Amino acid sequence: MDSILIVEADVTTSDEWTAALSASGHSVLTASGMREALRVIREGGIDVVVIDVYDPRAGVVELARGMDALPDAPPILLISGSPAAPEISARICAAMFLPKPCEPSEVVTAVGLLLGRLRPVRIMEDEPLEPVRGPADRLFRHTGVPRQLG
Repeated sequence: MDSILIVEADVTTSDEWTAALSASGHSVLTASGMREALRVIREGGIDVVVIDVYDPRAGVVELARGMDALPDAPPILLISGSPAAPEISARICAAMFLPKPCEPSEVVTAVGLLLGRLRPVRIMEDEPLEPVRGPADRLFRHTGVPRQLG
């Protein structure tokens, strides 16, 4: 069973994401702040970290720096409605970014993609290119970017 850490200050949102991920077969831990999250991550056994950044000054860069020092740091799924979120996502080398508002099913889909349980839809060369519709069409994946913060 995969272990997912949700870092979310809003209890209602945290509960919704926890219920959806648990129903999908994941073990879910929660942290209300970045310091608590780093402590849990250092204990080990976390497969994906889901972080909701409501305030760019909330310490997510410091959390990512702390994770950088770990030999097997889990990937980060950054979720945020902040206008600065895409830049923050790239800065911390998040594996994936999901803009808010989002549905719990979108969080489950993103986690599944990060864990390799789901694969992006593949379009055959002879098929016309059309947008893929569904929960994953709002996901942005940062690929080919090594995680190193200065």
